[in-house]
Amino acid sequence: RVGASWSWSWSNPRSPTGFPRGVVPPDGLDAPPYASSSRASSRAFSGESASTSGASSRRAADGRAAPRGSTVMTPALERRLEAISARHDALVAALVADPPPPSAEIARINKELARAERVVRAYAAVKERRDETASLEQVIAESTGVDAEMAQMAKDELATLEETTPALEETLAHLLLPADEADDSGVILEVRAGAGGDEAALFAADLLRMYEMFARKTGWRFELVAAALSETGGVKEATASLAGEDVYGRLKFESGVHRVQRVPATETQGRVHTSTASVAVLPQAETVELHIRDEDLKIDTMRASGAGGQHVNTTNSAVRITHAPTGVTVVMQDERSQHKNKEKAMKVLRARVYELERRKLADARADRRRSLIGSGDRSERVRTYNYKEGRVKDHRVNVLLNDLPGLLDGGDALGEMLDALKLEERRQLIAEFSVSSE
Repeated sequence: RVGASWSWSWSNPRSPTGFPRGVVPPDGLDAPPYASSSRASSRAFSGESASTSGASSRRAADGRAAPRGSTVMTPALERRLEAISARHDALVAALVADPPPPSAEIARINKELARAERVVRAYAAVKERRDETASLEQVIAESTGVDAEMAQMAKDELATLEETTPALEETLAHLLLPADEADDSGVILEVRAGAGGDEAALFAADLLRMYEMFARKTGWRFELVAAALSETGGVKEATASLAGEDVYGRLKFESGVHRVQRVPATETQGRVHTSTASVAVLPQAETVELHIRDEDLKIDTMRASGAGGQHVNTTNSAVRITHAPTGVTVVMQDERSQHKNKEKAMKVLRARVYELERRKLADARADRRRSLIGSGDRSERVRTYNYKEGRVKDHRVNVLLNDLPGLLDGGDALGEMLDALKLEERRQLIAEFSVSSE
């Protein structure tokens, strides 16, 4: 078991939110979680991600020309937005109808209206930007050769609009995306040493510490459920529980094989070794989301093994729970109390069974979202930590950060990496949503 060595003092920096320079969200809209107004100079991003820049000759459904630089707002999305606006107006009319609808119908209308309201307000803000752009273009056309100062002022203002409007459009598009119902769930985090022996166990301990520090700095609750330590102080395998706002939504793409390249402390020749550790991030299932029948569980009790004193080794405090329909088995012996071990084992089992069911649904949609972000499977290599060069690279989005120490301390660098993955997920979802709306 891991004890006091996993405790630190923390600060709670504000979360990295905010629109790009010059973009003010419409009332009631939050900045997208990946948006950040500043980047530390020591971090370098590389790679080719989908860009919101580039010329576009598309027109909105209402005839307005989409601003130059917009690649997010496709004709299909425009038509979808116009349909939502029309539906919003119909719902408002239904509420003020005479005679009024029944109370049950009013509740249903208000619920649907609340969902549509955010989209309609955001769409109105985008159309207002387009009107401003059209007006400025007209001023430039009329002032060129007549009033040079007026033309230049209009050009400067137009450049600002063209720079900031795509981010506003992207935020609007995100409101149309189907939400992952598990994003707000807590998670069960499993870290296991892979290839590399003792060095792999030490790296697994570094990863576990990184996630705990990031959790506490973000304001999440981190609880170490179980851990098996190596003789060198590393972690052979560990299970932790994290709870808070949007925990699974931010951490879900951490699943996979993490690779480290560094000189181990025991290396006398200064040679760089490559070791791995696997990470699995499982959404915690609420009772209402997953029903596990008692008759489907096989619960065995046994004497705990390993260190722990006479009490642990002479009483049946260890618990093994097997879920017959799926074959998922969890063994827990960290606590002296059989009751506490059973409670912890059920928590982990529920998360594993829930993830298994989610995987079945995801597999039914085949390879729909397996490109840059990847499948999230623990067998997939996701990231390389290079100690010699002090940098870390995520292979799915080709993002390179030159702040390895900050990332391993659970600092802003890790937050930026998670934001890049979240941004790519949303861009892929927007592209898929546009195709499905055609």
